[in-house]
Amino acid sequence: MQTLVVLFEAAMLAWFALLAMIVAGRILHGDIDPAGLLCHAPGDDEVAPERALSVSLFPVVIISYAYTALTADVAATHSLPPISENLVTLLTGSNALYLAGKFTRSS
Repeated sequence: MQTLVVLFEAAMLAWFALLAMIVAGRILHGDIDPAGLLCHAPGDDEVAPERALSVSLFPVVIISYAYTALTADVAATHSLPPISENLVTLLTGSNALYLAGKFTRSS
């Protein structure tokens, strides 16, 4: 069973790395335009702080949970570890700020 867990861990890491390489390749090739990713409207030069917060916090939360899941003793529990309250609070707060920024800028 432990061998299967290690194999699955390696496969998931390889899948994430491949996905990151595909996205980076498409950005470099010009298929994905990253210009204006942090701006509220197309052609706007001002960075929207709520977008910058969301873009910076989401990878932190994902990497933190992935590290927690990879270092947990899955063989004993046969399930993924619970998501910590801090991570849920970070995601909820950043999403709430993002939506608040969308509502205030659109009205």
